[in-house]
Amino acid sequence: MAIVARTTRATLIESAPGGAVVLMKFSSLFSSLGSKKSASDTRALGIDIGSSSVKVVEMEEREGVLTLTTYGETQLGPYTNKEVGQSVQLEVGQEQQALVDVLRESAAKATRAVLAMPLSSSFVTVMSFPNVSAEDDLGPRIRVEARKYIPTQISEVTLDWAEIASGAAAVGSRDVLVAAIQNTALSRLKALTDFVGFPEPPSEIECFSTIRALSDSSAEHMAIIDVGAVTTKLYITRSGLLQRMHRVRAGGAVSTKRIAEALECTFDEAEYKKRMTATTDAGFADLDRANRSTYERALGEFSEVIANYEQVLGATVSKVILAGGGTLFPTFPALAAETLKKPVSLAAPFAKVAYPTFMEDLLKTIGPSFAPAAGAALRAFE
Repeated sequence: MAIVARTTRATLIESAPGGAVVLMKFSSLFSSLGSKKSASDTRALGIDIGSSSVKVVEMEEREGVLTLTTYGETQLGPYTNKEVGQSVQLEVGQEQQALVDVLRESAAKATRAVLAMPLSSSFVTVMSFPNVSAEDDLGPRIRVEARKYIPTQISEVTLDWAEIASGAAAVGSRDVLVAAIQNTALSRLKALTDFVGFPEPPSEIECFSTIRALSDSSAEHMAIIDVGAVTTKLYITRSGLLQRMHRVRAGGAVSTKRIAEALECTFDEAEYKKRMTATTDAGFADLDRANRSTYERALGEFSEVIANYEQVLGATVSKVILAGGGTLFPTFPALAAETLKKPVSLAAPFAKVAYPTFMEDLLKTIGPSFAPAAGAALRAFE
């Protein structure tokens, strides 16, 4: 198992009796802790459980300054006898062991944690409500409309919502960002965090953790592209709040599989080549071709979504931030900039905390992969 080197409550809202859906505001589930930490409880851990790895980031408040104390990652493939980088489904015991391992190897000491929940167990969409006044209560209508959007029984999920900006021309229209989390996923993750000694940690969907880590006050409208193992996500934000989301099946594991097919090698060998081959190496052109083919369609769709958002809002998305391990492939930033026709930069989630100067280059390198975990940890200090 590969452990990345270390450095130096969701309050669960269940379905109501009789299967009625619980509807609440974002302030209860996806925003703040709702309770103050004790003066002695200065450390917090962000946990990001993905489909190919588990990552943790621990921060501590020292004399009013947030400081990175440790971080860690463990690849999940080996827990199911698969290769590093593969997307896997773990049994409960395997998931528990993976989290125990990364906590031990990172030497985390925090007694409280915030969990970034995977989008795979969630659903996020924007609903529009025309012909409503600012005084109208949207709660009952959201409950009804959600049944049309969410691809599962409404009694099986927890709903949360927040109103977002409508288009400049949409007079009398109100847009609402609606998020749903599977109750079974909430229960499973609660059992997992109980097992490692974090009873009822706050949790939020990973997109909100990522946005918190990467939001930039210099850009009112910005986009984040997060490349996961099997899915690449686009988040468009306004003043740090999610406005649009789009997902495409394309990710690091998909790229590695295509490289393996193109080079007629194993998944493990392809993953190694993808990580280690330099742009000047003889075989890089073949690697680059296979990698580009994985993301070209996704980036093309993202470009259309951004253009539509800009047209509807009469706004300009001024920057794009790239997160996720797949964005570290040498030519990915250039491909994104070429397709989106926007300035792009790699995610730097550790820019919001203090750390030793000698770690600067290392944290820049690993930063794009740790955005959700870092953002989850930051939530504890809001």
